[in-house]
Amino acid sequence: MAVGDGITTCLICNAPLDADGINCTRVNAGFHTDMQSDYGWRDIKLPSPELFHSKEEALNAPPVRFLIKDFLQREGVTAIAGPVRERKSLIALNIVHALVTGEKLFDYFEVVKRPDYAMYLCPEVSLGPFTDRVKKIGLLDYVGDRLFYRTMSADGHLDLSDEEFQDALPRSVVILDTAIRFLTGDENSSADVRAFADTIFSLLKNGAEAVLMLHHSPKDSGDAMTLENAMRGSGDMGAFLACCWGTKLQDPTDPYKSPSYLENLKQRDFESRPFEVTCGPDCRMHIVGDPATRFVGLKTRRGNKGNKDGMDNAADSIIRANMSTPVRKLQELLAEQNVCRGTNWIARRRAKLKTDEPGV
Repeated sequence: MAVGDGITTCLICNAPLDADGINCTRVNAGFHTDMQSDYGWRDIKLPSPELFHSKEEALNAPPVRFLIKDFLQREGVTAIAGPVRERKSLIALNIVHALVTGEKLFDYFEVVKRPDYAMYLCPEVSLGPFTDRVKKIGLLDYVGDRLFYRTMSADGHLDLSDEEFQDALPRSVVILDTAIRFLTGDENSSADVRAFADTIFSLLKNGAEAVLMLHHSPKDSGDAMTLENAMRGSGDMGAFLACCWGTKLQDPTDPYKSPSYLENLKQRDFESRPFEVTCGPDCRMHIVGDPATRFVGLKTRRGNKGNKDGMDNAADSIIRANMSTPVRKLQELLAEQNVCRGTNWIARRRAKLKTDEPGV
């Protein structure tokens, strides 16, 4: 520790001394004393204080903060990952609806801070279809005020480094649908993905409250979702995320009626449980039950051997119309429609259809 007339910086690490000119402002006296006794202070040169955060900054660092509590984190990159055509864009639009209106996401997750506006970049869909969804979900009145979007119908190409776009970043949320459209190079290349991550981080450094990016899962992702199999391409794609919500339809053969399964695949800063949401004709999604008390699992896609003939939906219709009919009689009714099923299959199917009915 430096003491003496005219000395204003620590002789060990070169950090400023306190107002009395005695103690180093970077670390406590005991730390320096130990180092002096063990190694001799004149031989030690610690890293420059300008390279790292100070203890004061650490003491005053903010806690983990959210825009949508326990769902969309501030100052971070959140991903929605899932197979093609399994509601990733609808989930993103519901997130935008919550941020813009202040209403709870899925009727459950509370909006704790609204950004000034959301910028939705969707170069995979043309103006008409995207605007149709904007109208259905009730966001048309916010366009040009709290919601700005750009589709493949817009002239030219928007680069994330464009000056006009960068100027609009402060206090906004940026949605990239999908992320691959903004990645230069190969999504399987670690170097290209790291460069892409630097581009995304620059959006946060320049004032964006959060970045939400949509990304496809590989075709062979299987029945269990993990961060590794939900995010197609290099593993670096999932590494730079603050949070990743994986999603799949529980029944991809019935995409308009099937619930969507969501699971937080990267619980880095907060804990969450999987849950299901349904989607109505207005594109609004609603949570099924309370995740705190309702256990939800991802349903298998390995299929039912009995559905090799593709007649499960026809069987369901007949069973629904004859719920009180004995199983043997149901088997005969199915056979009359050229649907061959065993009694055990019919009994299990009827039980499932009963539990799927509202109020059961």
